[in-house]
Parts: sequence; C-alpha cells; structure tokens
Amino acid sequence: MRYFSHFLIAALSMTAILAGFNWWVDPYAIYHDEASGAVPLRVMNERIFKTVKLAQTPADIVFIGTSRTDIGIGREQPALPGRRLLNLATFDQRIRETRRLLERVVQDGEPHTVVLGLDFFAFNALNAAPSDYVEENYNPLRQATLLLSISTLSDALAKYRRPQAGMGDCCYADGFRLESDPAHQSSDYRHNFVASERLYLMEKYLPYPRCAFAFATREGEVQSSLSDLRAIFELAQRRNVDLRLFISPSNARQWETLAAAGLWGTWETWKQQLVVLNEQEAVHAGRPPFPLWDFSGYDAVSSEDLPDHRGLGLMRGYSDSSHYTLEVGRRLVARLFGGTDNWGAVLSRSNIEAQLARIRVAQQQYRASHARDVAEIRALARETAHVKHCPEPGFH
Repeated sequence: MRYFSHFLIAALSMTAILAGFNWWVDPYAIYHDEASGAVPLRVMNERIFKTVKLAQTPADIVFIGTSRTDIGIGREQPALPGRRLLNLATFDQRIRETRRLLERVVQDGEPHTVVLGLDFFAFNALNAAPSDYVEENYNPLRQATLLLSISTLSDALAKYRRPQAGMGDCCYADGFRLESDPAHQSSDYRHNFVASERLYLMEKYLPYPRCAFAFATREGEVQSSLSDLRAIFELAQRRNVDLRLFISPSNARQWETLAAAGLWGTWETWKQQLVVLNEQEAVHAGRPPFPLWDFSGYDAVSSEDLPDHRGLGLMRGYSDSSHYTLEVGRRLVARLFGGTDNWGAVLSRSNIEAQLARIRVAQQQYRASHARDVAEIRALARETAHVKHCPEPGFH
C-alpha cells in the first residue's frame, strides 16, 4: 500500500511538472494573453494556435483560407479602419478545415463578418490533409490535453532552448503573418515561380498515385469537398454571418499551370458549382446569396511579367505564381468592402457563363503575348508527369 501511494504521488508530481512546464513555456501561444499585439509570436505550430485559441478570440472581421490568404492579406487594411481583424488562414487549408474553423468562429451565436478565400486546389479530395492538421484541435478540452502531451513537451523544450526573437516567429497575436522584405527575393523570382508551379503539378492538382483531381475520394460519395462548401453556406445563412467570398488573384502563370494539368474544364465546373450552391442555400434560407468575387484569370494585375533574364527589378503583385503580395491584398479587401475600382466580378447564375467566356478570350491573348511562359509551363507539366509515372497531360 505504501509503495502504491508513493508511486501515485510520484506520478501526480511528474504530471504536474509536465503540465506546469508546458504552460510556462507555452510553445503554441494558447495559454497566455500577449501584452502587445505588435510583438511577433514565437509559435511552434501555427495551426494549433489559430485553431485552439485564435478562432475563439472576439473580432469584427475574420479572414479564412489557404496560404494565399495567409500571406496576401496583411494586418494593415486602410479600407477597414478601427476594425478588430483576425487571420485564420493556414497553409494547405482544405475546405473541410475551413468549414470546421467557421463552425468554431460562430459557435458563440454572435453574427460575424467572415472573408473567405476560395482556392480550387483546396477542393481536391485526393489530397492528403496537411501533416500538422489534427481533428482533435477542435475538442473543447484540447488546451488541457496539450498540457499533458509529450509532443507539447518536445516543442516546449525546442522553444526554451532557442529563446531569441526571430527563431520560430510566425505571426502576430491576431494571426497575421510577419511581412517579408521583397528585396530578399528580387533575384529569385523565376526560381520561385517555377518551384511553385512544380509543387502544384506534383502534389496539389494531380497528386500521386491517382494523378487526378476529384471532389470526392470515390465516385458517387455523398461527402465531398462541395458538400463541405454547401455546409459553409448553410451555416452562414442560418447564423446570419456576413460572408464575403473571393477566388484568389494568382498570377496568370498559375492559371496556365492549371490548364497544363488538363484541369481547365474542371476549374470552370468548380466555379459554376460555387455559384449554384451559394444561390441554392440562399433560396432555402429566404435570403440573398453571399457576394462571390472572382479575381482569377488574366488582367492587368495577374498578367504582371517576371523580371527580365537579368533578374532585375521587384514585382509589385507576386512572390510566386500562386501567392499575391500585401499590396494586392489591400486592393482586394478594399474591393470586397465597397471599393469603386473595376477589378474583379461578382459571380451569379446570370453572368457566370459570360465571365468564363471572357477569361477564355483573355487566356488566348495572354498566350499570344507570353509564348515563352506557356512553353515553359507545358514542359514542366510533361516533366512532372514523367517523374510521377502519370499519363502525359492534355493541354487545354
């Protein structure tokens, strides 16, 4: 009996030490309130921080989406003075994760303004979830269970050993990412663009081994990425959320990459489904559909050229063909909240076909003036197909 009591006391003591150390170091920034929002956070796992803590933080406007929204939407938004802003966007965020985050944001019952970036690749059900995505993060007891986690201890030790600023900084307390100096990449644009396009061809558009894009993992499956989107619309209508949606303004080379993967028709179908689902749920709720902005395609913003062969000059709009800059992000946000320029189009059943046709015309004009870019991307598509042992793509 004495042995058992000693063992129990020792076990409880070790548990208390483990929990106390994890709480004190706080590697995920979920236990302590930050004294100043201007100080970057050192977070060992950004997804835990944004899911477990930040999604429950009071705010006026919440941004959700993939890395395009994470990187391109900054904390300084002149169009939104005095508003409390949060950025819950994360790298490789699938639409299922977007749905779960929205559910967490609105669970207190209060209406919110939510800006949702919609990206085609996030709807590919054949893509594996990001390695740091854990469904358990949505458990109401997650903060407590993480205190007793050995993986938390490992991250706490890593943070404790590297206390200096800059080591592991990810974002501010409102979730917005640290700004990077564009001068650091001024000589690497072509490398960044090609690396991004290779990644999309290898993993996001046509992942191995099926080398395909699908909205569901099996044909006829009821649960799909589009059903998750329908659930988002239904929840937002039911909870009176001011939901504002946009399709990201990636560079024109990204749309050529998508076409080189043979997915142009699927991309157009996806846009049509966005419109249909939005309007169907609006009819069910007896309310207007949510504004759905399309900033994709070929225009003065997205058709910005890479620097010349000497690599001189800075790009205003892009760091690679997928991710737009904070300058573009500010213009996008201003447009969503009443800006008067003529950039982008609000999609509806009455104009979707005309909008798709306009993009096709602009695509042909871009190809005529950017033959080198198009040839480079098509060669890359053939190369990645060979590496993955996939059928050679049929170019659109």
